[in-house]
Parts: sequence; structure tokens; C-alpha cells
Amino acid sequence: MKDYILDIIHLNNDFTGNGMYMAFYFVTLIFIAFYLKNKKLKNGILYPAVVLLLGVYILAPAVNRFIFTFYDDEIRGRFSWLFMFPAVVAVGGVLLVEGINDKRMRGLLILVLIPMIFLSGVFQITDYRFQKAENMYKLPQVFIDISDTLLKEQREEGDGVVKLIVPYETAYAFRQYDYNIELMYGEDATYGRIWDLRYAAMDSVEACENIATSCPDMEVVNIAAAHYGMEYLLLDCTYTDFGLESINLKGYEEDENFVGDRSQDPEVIERMSKSISIDKEKNCWDLTGYGLEYMETYGSYLLYRYSEVR
Repeated sequence: MKDYILDIIHLNNDFTGNGMYMAFYFVTLIFIAFYLKNKKLKNGILYPAVVLLLGVYILAPAVNRFIFTFYDDEIRGRFSWLFMFPAVVAVGGVLLVEGINDKRMRGLLILVLIPMIFLSGVFQITDYRFQKAENMYKLPQVFIDISDTLLKEQREEGDGVVKLIVPYETAYAFRQYDYNIELMYGEDATYGRIWDLRYAAMDSVEACENIATSCPDMEVVNIAAAHYGMEYLLLDCTYTDFGLESINLKGYEEDENFVGDRSQDPEVIERMSKSISIDKEKNCWDLTGYGLEYMETYGSYLLYRYSEVR
């Protein structure tokens, strides 16, 4: 029960910034339940809120234990949107202030509530998910540069379609930018979001999981690459080292918000470190033994092209 309660607290803190906002929400509901005299307004706020609380915190997790589909770590925070925190807290705050007849006490309550409200959440415009757009597409410019390079090459030498393997956390940008960029895996390959293992392409899922580690198993990646006819591979030197000396010379920092396991099996690390070397002149990994030709570096990302022989 303790772990269950802590899980609920962490869920709310991740969604609202800290526990104060949720505390406001519960205080508002308690005030409405015991002190509000307007029954119509009370029923319109209190009953839906209680039903949603029971559904999100009790019913949904209980049901999901049997179906394992809709309440994973990636999406369950979105259930908090149903609570309508701002609306309920705002209504409760107004009713609380209106319920005090003494003008001085009412003014004092307002002065207390204002800083508490400001301190109870996170300023969204300074949050890591809200950043100034670098271009009209509102995508990181480095991914647009990579896409333009590959699309140009395919228009000149191929069929115009780019078949690309990328670290999963970058996949959204390539999918949004141009439909002529075909990735090896989609949302079915994300951590905890493989909807149906009977139909999932498990070789692409294994490749996705390997690319996310510090030492991708290139034998596993290449099996999937050959299966789907992939032409290019993108690696991130911020996380990847193949068990060798880091080539992250510019000191790119890891994203502290990344959710996933970067570790790799020691046997794979030993095997990869023996079969891969570092090209000191180009500052890249020499992957020619796995049929990959180095093309160019874009920031922390290294772009490779598959040769005909893998």
C-alpha cells in the first residue's frame, strides 16, 4: 500500500511540478463537500471529481493488470488532464474567498493564496519541453539538416525515399518532417508500448532497444536493417561509445529527462569493442566491418550509409 501511494504521489508530482497543486485540489474538494451550501454546484463539481479519482487511481490500474494496454508509464500521466485541476481549484478558491464576510480576512486570504498558487506549479515556458523554435517546422534544426541531406541524395541517386534507422528519441522529428523518410520502427517499439507481441516486428523492436544502449549490438541491428532494406543509420555520440574511448569531444550532455535503460550486456560490449575501432582523423567509429560507411557528423549525431554487402 505504501508503494502504491508513493506511486500516486510521484505521478502527480511529474504532472503538476510538485505536490502543492494536488493538495490545493483536495482541499478544494473537501471545502466543497463540507461547506458549500449550493447543492447543484456541489453535485456538479464533487461527484465527477470523486468518480474520476476512483477511476484513475483504482479502477484503471486494477483493470490494466489484466489487459496491459492503456495505462503504461508513457501515457498514464495524461489521465490527470481529466481532473481539470485549474478549473476546480479556481472555482474552489473563489467560493472560499466569497464565503468569508470579514473584508480584512478576505483580503488576507487572497494575499496568502496568490503566492501559494504561484509556488505550487512549474512555469511552463521555462520547462524543458517549451523551447524557442529554431525554424518554421518547430523541430531541432540538426534533424532537418540530416533529412535534407538524405532526401537530396535519394532524389539524385535513388527512388526519393529515405530508409533510416535512428535513436528512438529522435524519431518524432523525422516522421513529422517528410513522409518520404521511412523509419524502421514506429510507436510499437517504444519502451512499454508494444501493443501486441503477436503482430509486433520483434527484430525491429530489438534493434530499437539496442540503438538506445551505450553499445548497440550491430549484429542485431543489421539483421533488422537487412530485413527492412534500411539504407542509413544515425548514432548519437552523447550516449554511444561501443565500449571504447568516448568520441564526444565537444562535451554534449545527456538528456536528464530520458526514460530508459542505456546499459548493455557485458558480453556484447566486449564483442563490439574488439570488432570496432575509432577513426581518429574523422573522429568517428569505423563500422566498415558491419557494412557501414561514415558520411558526416551533425552536432552529436553521426550519419552512416549502408553498403550493398552487410
